[in-house]
Amino acid sequence: MSKSCQQLPTIWSVPDELWDEIKPLLKIKIPKKKPGRPRADDRRILNGLIYLARTGCQWCALPREFGPKSTVYERFREWLSQGCLEKVWVFLLEKYDGTIGIAWEWCAADGCIIKAPLGKRGIEGESEATGSNPTDRGKSGSKRHLLTDQKGIPLSVVVSGANRHDMKKLDDLLEATKLYPPLDVRQHLCLEQPPAALRSRGYDYAECRILLEDFGYIAHIPDTSKPVPAPGDPLRHQPKRWIVEVSHSWFNRFRRLLIRWEKLSLCYLGFVQLAACLIISRKLISNSPLLS
Repeated sequence: MSKSCQQLPTIWSVPDELWDEIKPLLKIKIPKKKPGRPRADDRRILNGLIYLARTGCQWCALPREFGPKSTVYERFREWLSQGCLEKVWVFLLEKYDGTIGIAWEWCAADGCIIKAPLGKRGIEGESEATGSNPTDRGKSGSKRHLLTDQKGIPLSVVVSGANRHDMKKLDDLLEATKLYPPLDVRQHLCLEQPPAALRSRGYDYAECRILLEDFGYIAHIPDTSKPVPAPGDPLRHQPKRWIVEVSHSWFNRFRRLLIRWEKLSLCYLGFVQLAACLIISRKLISNSPLLS
């Protein structure tokens, strides 16, 4: 079986070689106010968070081998407040770019609506990135906006309410990009054309085209007022936006992301960042026997 056809391993714990590299990024120096038990091991905590992301289990069902659930949660919040998981994401992106290479030329972006049964509504809920889900009878929901390279590697993620239009969060999504390409690379960005049955223009707005130009992208946004170019037409290029749908499916394999049970948007975004790190790590593991 060729290497490209082999199934990538599922990461349930951090490999030794990878841990040695990301360990400094998760180290937080907190002065002890009083003597007591030593601080819980960071690697054990991270493995517990991976277990939660994979299984989607409740915090109270976290196996004892990862430590008390309160300790795991407190360390998770500490890492989020210090941006530790985001730093790991950037580090893995740089490592991936140096070993495999990020396909900068053709990028794609899209949003994915998810259920948020515990999400708050109204003005208070706006800060927690929840809103009425138009595809689920107005129930509470969130939307995960994702930007990827041509191979589906996540470059940035933004979480909003399910009722937020994709074009309204495009600016935030581009601003949140974790890594930027060399100056000599011409970047194309493919955005969706929604089905005619939805009666939606998607990203087909002048504001989006101007925004992409300001960020240095060559925009590929289908004009919903015109028919799709026929095969062989020079205006029709090979489909390249489908990869972002593949990347969304990778995120949805994490049961904690498929349905948002986190009340705080920061906690849900933290698990999204952790999933992005694991997605990139699997690619690195498949490419390097040293991490397998």
